[in-house]
Amino acid sequence: MRKLLFPASLLTILFVAIVLNIYFLRNELNEFYLFVIKEETSRVKSVVEGTIAGGGDPVEALTSYMENSKLLKGATFKLEGREIIVPGSDISQEYFKESLEVQPFFFTLYFDFSYVRELNRHLSCVLISLLFFSLLFTAVTVWLVREYFKERILYEREKQEKEKLESINLVIHSLIHEVKNRLNVLRLLAYRLGSSFDETYLQKLREEIDKLGKYVEETADLRKPITISRRRTDISLLIRDVISKFDELLKTKRIDLETKVEKAELELDPEKVSSLLIDLVKNGIEALENNKKKKLKILGKKEKNYYTIYVMDSGGKLPSTKIFEPFRSTKKKGFGLGLYNAKRVAEAHGGKIEAFVRNSWTVFKVSIPIS
Repeated sequence: MRKLLFPASLLTILFVAIVLNIYFLRNELNEFYLFVIKEETSRVKSVVEGTIAGGGDPVEALTSYMENSKLLKGATFKLEGREIIVPGSDISQEYFKESLEVQPFFFTLYFDFSYVRELNRHLSCVLISLLFFSLLFTAVTVWLVREYFKERILYEREKQEKEKLESINLVIHSLIHEVKNRLNVLRLLAYRLGSSFDETYLQKLREEIDKLGKYVEETADLRKPITISRRRTDISLLIRDVISKFDELLKTKRIDLETKVEKAELELDPEKVSSLLIDLVKNGIEALENNKKKKLKILGKKEKNYYTIYVMDSGGKLPSTKIFEPFRSTKKKGFGLGLYNAKRVAEAHGGKIEAFVRNSWTVFKVSIPIS
């Protein structure tokens, strides 16, 4: 805001200075023409007084004066209670009227002030035009500055996120090698001890090893940009294939599933998009764990230039506005990488992913360009 203060102040001062100049010019012009009219009235008075003093006809003298005057266009005088128009007069209500008394006459003089009004109208039009273009210029300037700072903010956010990931990667890089070595040792021990321990505990040990292995692989992927291998794929078949992987789990959890997907062929990486959808469906199922109303909707349809996939659960809440950031998880055993990887996959395809609550449904919306 401080950066905007100087140009805004400069524009305001400039505009006020121009408006004041036009205002003072208009007043000076009016005063000048009023002065000219008073001078003209004084000359008319001298002519009338001189004619009366010389025994001449003041009306005839005034008629002659009007013929040569550029300002005086008409005159009237009162005689015995009647108002008489001086011959050759052009009387208009738009003319400026000035009274003149020369005994025994009382004259009303009509001066053409129309060009002054025209000039005032012209100045008013200039002022309005100036105001309009100044406001337009200010609006465009503010919009451009706003867009500039908007881009700067986005750039700074991306920069901060990148720096954050780089700092995380420094830690990851130093840990991954050691963890992988430990995993290999654990796998070897699990294999050798399989015959001497309870199979139940051994299975749990293997599951924990697999989970830790998956965590290591997902974490390692953060160090490098995601790459995709596109091929023409029927997105509706891909979605249905992902859903089929959860058939047994949905039945076990007693979750009602509603599916409605529109057929479309897109250029995409089926493995990566499949991974994205698995993370979203799994996330939706986990969100309904302690919910009385257990419903899941998966919709897919064309919307303008995008194919949009909606994964909706009846949980009706989002744990955080930063759910797509890495290492943010509300689950006790979660690593906070599933939704982050989903975001990376969507953006790698030129699309985006959003999360919001609408009509008591938690909605994850994935948009992938059709072409």
